[in-house]
Amino acid sequence: MFKKWGVFLLFMLLSITFFSEITVTTETQTIYVGESVNITVSVDDSAVTHLYVDVTNGGFDDPFILFDGFDLVDGTANLVFLAPLMPGKAELVFYNEDKTLEKKIEFDILEEKIEMPETSLIILEKEGNVLYKEADSDVWDSINSDTVIKENSELLTLKDGYIHLKEPELNIEIKVSPETQLYIKKLRASESGDIDIEYELKKGATVNKINEILAPGSKYLVGSGSVVAGVRGTEFGFEKKGNNTNIRTFEGTVYTMVNNKLFPVKAGNMFNYSPQNPNPQLEKLDMPIEDYEKNLMPEKKQEEQKPETKVEEKKEEKVAEEKRETPVAEEPAAAPVKTKANLGNISFGKQTKGNSTYLVYSFAPNFDIGPFGIGIGFNAYQESIDGPLYYGIPSKEATSQDLWSAISINYLKLDFPMFYIRYGVSPSYTKGLGLFMNNYSIPYSRVFDTELRFGGLKLGMHIPYEVTSLMPFNYQKTSNLMFGYVDMDLGLFNTEITGIYNMSEEDLKDNELKQAILATLYKKIFFIKFGVETDVVYSGDDTLTYGLLIGPMIDFPPYFQFMFGFDYLSDGFNMEYVGPYYEYNVANGKYMDLNQEKSMGLIGKSYLTIAPYLNITLDYNRPFSNARDGLLKGNMTVKIPALGGLPELTAGFSYIQWKFLEDDTVDSIFLNKNTWVQGFIYYPVLENSGIIYSISYDVEKDEFEYTINFETIEF
Repeated sequence: MFKKWGVFLLFMLLSITFFSEITVTTETQTIYVGESVNITVSVDDSAVTHLYVDVTNGGFDDPFILFDGFDLVDGTANLVFLAPLMPGKAELVFYNEDKTLEKKIEFDILEEKIEMPETSLIILEKEGNVLYKEADSDVWDSINSDTVIKENSELLTLKDGYIHLKEPELNIEIKVSPETQLYIKKLRASESGDIDIEYELKKGATVNKINEILAPGSKYLVGSGSVVAGVRGTEFGFEKKGNNTNIRTFEGTVYTMVNNKLFPVKAGNMFNYSPQNPNPQLEKLDMPIEDYEKNLMPEKKQEEQKPETKVEEKKEEKVAEEKRETPVAEEPAAAPVKTKANLGNISFGKQTKGNSTYLVYSFAPNFDIGPFGIGIGFNAYQESIDGPLYYGIPSKEATSQDLWSAISINYLKLDFPMFYIRYGVSPSYTKGLGLFMNNYSIPYSRVFDTELRFGGLKLGMHIPYEVTSLMPFNYQKTSNLMFGYVDMDLGLFNTEITGIYNMSEEDLKDNELKQAILATLYKKIFFIKFGVETDVVYSGDDTLTYGLLIGPMIDFPPYFQFMFGFDYLSDGFNMEYVGPYYEYNVANGKYMDLNQEKSMGLIGKSYLTIAPYLNITLDYNRPFSNARDGLLKGNMTVKIPALGGLPELTAGFSYIQWKFLEDDTVDSIFLNKNTWVQGFIYYPVLENSGIIYSISYDVEKDEFEYTINFETIEF
């Protein structure tokens, strides 16, 4: 009898083992990034009341399912699976405690591709020192309140720095706390409200407000190492200190991925992750958003916002309570348009254009309204102190004593995500690694620069013409050099190709530049940028010369940058020929030296910046042979803070020496016939306009020259 019952029980146990199974049903196994899908899990064995699940990619609306599993009620459980923030595959494995039952299901995670143009971020508020590095640039500059933040750029706030950013058309804002560094990977938005915004927080903290209902396919991602946060519409804080990451959700839900596991962090909760603890911590929020934002502001601003008395605090609380009791529907505020006006270009003093010298009197206020800028000013000049007064921008060909000619366009700007055009005083241009074109500019002249932007492709053109007067309308060529460029992000590396063309209407000298093509490939790995530049140059007599520069660049922003490399220069190739003194040299009949023999050598460049007080650059080129001369160049700018009743002063120094340590005929090492030296002291009077006192060393005359001008200048 007992033997029969034993056989029966054994048969039942074997039946449970071999015939029980987990069944998983779902609406679809193909879902989009960031979306969710319902899953029903059932087991045909009433003895199984709890299951576990392993997920390779994604998560559940109840984040604790990933740690503790889930219960079955009457053999069934209904779950909500959350797709990850990136496309790919997601595998879910359901099993019981002793793993005698197991069921696997796989999802295809797709990403809806929406073509969107680049957008930008404007600055609503700025405090203290904030540094900005543009896309494809290795130089950190101090940010201005009218700077437009672009895709692939980087921000760094110093200890006293704080900045509040906004997308111009949408209710999307980012507040960046002191000592924070972030890299903006994507900035895309369409007119219909679709967005694709992503940035990496390298250190520090931000507050993100997305008061938009994002359409399917839109993304707003914040990353930091192995942690990525994605949202649909919410307010949250993202903070990284060392290897620890904290996320605080004040409104909505933040979907946070850690090591491919997705955790929804709902309003009123916070998320903590450290690599030392593989399981993230989810807990209640430790402070309201008002306190969190206040803690992230610079100490000086926190002091300014402290209420004077507790009575005022109680009044504010009472008013807030009344507002909560009596809600009033308000229309959302329109996105503010940044408007800025400044004195623009002011010049009273001597200016040299080409080989002509003028006494210039110019006043041109500039106005910037969002992406649009314009400056119309009054311009007059004399060719000598006792000569007649002409109106307009200095010109040899179209002199005028008509007062209406004094009115001219000094500045014009249109800056949109896909299109950029600027007319104004010539900036400095460096192409590639600076082997042939380095810090080239056209002194005291205006130019047109335009650029078309198509994602990772940029097409640009430099047109050297300026408008000398509006009535009558006159214009003139400011230089013979015109150039265009193509800048492409090819994924594995970046490439920049620049073409230079000499538009001279006269017959070119045999040793003058006719055409040039500059091609550069570079790749940045961490703080080291590896680059190769190859240049081909044609002279007036169709002589072909070429140069090559290869080497790494070490970048420790924002303080130090060092570039070291090897160069090869063919017969007749002039390194940095198109540089800051090109226009002066051409005006005085100094062209390329085609008799220089080929050579190889070392080149070094270093930059030291302690913003905003000190900036030092030092360049040295040392050929291996005696066929070419060594070249030493240096620049230094020092800002002296305001002391007592004195305003802030700026002092500068520039130095160039050919044949450095190679010319045995000179007595002085640093000041000799091969040297060009200039120093200045700048005293501000109105905004960025003031008196500049310059001292320069004339090599030909072997004497110093002194000048005093009133100019608009930015450092």
